[in-house]
Order: sequence, then structure tokens, then C-alpha cells
Amino acid sequence: METDVKLCRNWYAVYTAPRAEKKVRERFQQNAIEHYLPVQMVTRKWHDRLKKIEQPVINGYIFVYITPDEMKKVLMTYGAIAFVRDQGHPAIIPEKQINELRRMVDWASEEVEFSATEMVPGQPVRIVRGELAGLTAELVEVKGKFKVMVRLQGLGCALTTVATSCLEKL
Repeated sequence: METDVKLCRNWYAVYTAPRAEKKVRERFQQNAIEHYLPVQMVTRKWHDRLKKIEQPVINGYIFVYITPDEMKKVLMTYGAIAFVRDQGHPAIIPEKQINELRRMVDWASEEVEFSATEMVPGQPVRIVRGELAGLTAELVEVKGKFKVMVRLQGLGCALTTVATSCLEKL
């Protein structure tokens, strides 16, 4: 029976209350809801000091890996507002996209940015050297810098800077 339940699991994006992503993550952990909150350590400057903080990559979202039966449990979690929807139904996010985002966040040498604005598709590329070697993405130019982009269906794009010498066209 465990196998049948596992087959019905999918990734979904959940809107959170403003600035509540990490609290929702804690509550999901307490309620045994499988989830992924992409975070990164960034240095922020206050008027008197620099401080490293853990910051969500995508503000206002957390991802859950659940069965349809668990949707109500997710929404009963304080701070989880609603599922991202596509044509009236909770949007399923392909596992491949979650894995690519996870890899980008875990291994990028530069800070990962997230843009909710859909960008014009560019040249598909594969990263051939460095910590992200093997990742397939799109090459885009943002503010004069070349970046690679991983799309998340219905949400937007994760971006990070990679030297063009580490890329090959597909």
C-alpha cells in the first residue's frame, strides 16, 4: 500500500503569509508534511555591521510533496495561504524542476535570484564545468551579465551567474 501512496505524490507550490516561509517550514516539519524551502545564506549590511542570514530564494512560497489527500492538512497549517493554481486546480510542479532548483540553490557559487517575470526563452545550454556541471538551463542576459535560468512552471525563473566558458550550447 505504501507504494500506491508514493505514486500519488506530487510537488505543489504553496503561497505563504508575508515573511512567513521559515515559520511555515517549521510547522510543516512538526506536522510531518514533506516540503522544500529553497534558502541561501546571504550577507546583509546594517548601518553598523554585516551579518549572514538565511534567506528564502523565492519570497512567499514553499513547496510541498504530498498526495491530494494531504492538501487540506497543508492548508490547515498556520501561515500556508493557498496552492498556486493552474486552470482552477493546484498546479503540479514537475519533480525535475524541483531537483534542478535544489541543485542550483545548493551548488551555485553566486547568489541565486528569482524572477517572477517570465523571460523570453533563450539558447538552451548545459553547464559543463564547476559545481553545477550537468545542469540544463537557458542562457539569458540580465543587466549585461550572462546568467543561467531554470524555469518553474507557473511561478517564474531561478537565475544564477555562471561563466560562459563553463557552458555549451545544446
